[in-house]
Amino acid sequence: MPKHSKAVEKAFKEGKITKKQMDKLPEKLLEGIAKKGDKKGGVKEKHKKMGKEAHKRGRPKAGSKVKVEE
Repeated sequence: MPKHSKAVEKAFKEGKITKKQMDKLPEKLLEGIAKKGDKKGGVKEKHKKMGKEAHKRGRPKAGSKVKVEE
């Protein structure tokens, strides 16, 4: 493995970055993943239909409640 910054090494040890990512991705991208927090590179947001929309078919419309999972 090539030499990486301390932040990237720390994220790798904590499991935020995989070995495959360490080998293939450039340093700047690895730093971005380390800053964001997880292997997928961000926070997962899930849109949930509320009220009258809750039991209707189809995808949630813009402005629906956003549930953030970490």
